Amino acid sequence: MPTVFWFSRLQPGVEAEDYERWVREVDYVAARAIPSIISYRVHRISGPCVGDATPYDYVEVVEITNIEDYRRDIGQHPAAKAITAEIDTYVMSMGNAWGVPLSD
Repeated sequence: MPTVFWFSRLQPGVEAEDYERWVREVDYVAARAIPSIISYRVHRISGPCVGDATPYDYVEVVEITNIEDYRRDIGQHPAAKAITAEIDTYVMSMGNAWGVPLSD
């Protein structure tokens, strides 16, 4: 199953509590309406596990049906448009990637 990763930092002056409330009340609800999303979770970065500090505050982990449908949905689906209309208020994107798990 393909997985998309979005990396972000809080916008200057935004409190983590405000962003996290928006994630729970708006982002998660809207994401559930997007057909190509199988599961979606935002993770707050607590610190490095090993080595240097990370430049990110959050990582979003999105399991999807396939990358083509997801790209279409995030560009056209009304729920995705609702997310993109507000998300920049809270965080700035620091990059993204997608891939598939390696089999055993």
